[in-house]
Amino acid sequence: MELKEITSAYDEATNTVKGDLDLRGTGVTEIPQGLNVKGTLNLRGCTGLTSLPELTVGGWLDLEGCTSLTSLPELTVGGWLNLQGTQITSLPDGLTVGGSLDLRGTQITDGSNYKKLQEGDYVEGRHLYADGILTRVAKTKTMPAGITYYVGKIKGHNVITDGKHYAHCKDVRSGILDLRFKQSDRDKSAFENLTLDSVINFDDAVIMYRVITGACSQGTQQFVDGLKEVKESYTVREIIEVTAGAYGNLEFAKFFSNK
Repeated sequence: MELKEITSAYDEATNTVKGDLDLRGTGVTEIPQGLNVKGTLNLRGCTGLTSLPELTVGGWLDLEGCTSLTSLPELTVGGWLNLQGTQITSLPDGLTVGGSLDLRGTQITDGSNYKKLQEGDYVEGRHLYADGILTRVAKTKTMPAGITYYVGKIKGHNVITDGKHYAHCKDVRSGILDLRFKQSDRDKSAFENLTLDSVINFDDAVIMYRVITGACSQGTQQFVDGLKEVKESYTVREIIEVTAGAYGNLEFAKFFSNK
């Protein structure tokens, strides 16, 4: 049974599943060597699975009830790893896990033989672990002001960092905006002297709106993508008008109500 027959999220060219992969009840007996699953991989109850190849799972990996499994290869799992009810007797060298490890019902006596992922862990040519998310990295780019851009092996799944904050992004521009938001620590003091007629460039307006309202990057990007026209700059008054009915609009307007 081929993965492309099971899920449309599988990219055969890169051997990557761009979301979650649930193989419960499929009777799967073999997993492609070097498979990369961006989300979770659920193999619970796959009794016909006798072995696993080396693979990377960004979310959790559930192997509970895979009674034919007696050993594991080198694995990297961003979330928790469930080995409950398998016949595995020991953990392999090179096992790396971001979340918890469930060993109930196994014969494993030493559950400490694995690496626990830490914020900012990066293995060149392999992966970056940041904000609880494991990203497969194809290459890195060094940018001005100490910024590093990690280009993901999955298109549009990238990470940018200043060494302290991390932002997951589809491109450099959106990453820089999200990074600036995180760097602000939602400090609103920089906007206290603005009036309804103050003019703000577009990128600064996006950051200001998120800082004042707490709007998430994904929701903000969806709103921006839905605009019929984007100007280089806006007055605060125009921002209130454009965002009418959107998340945080009332809070944003209230911040400037006495100005």
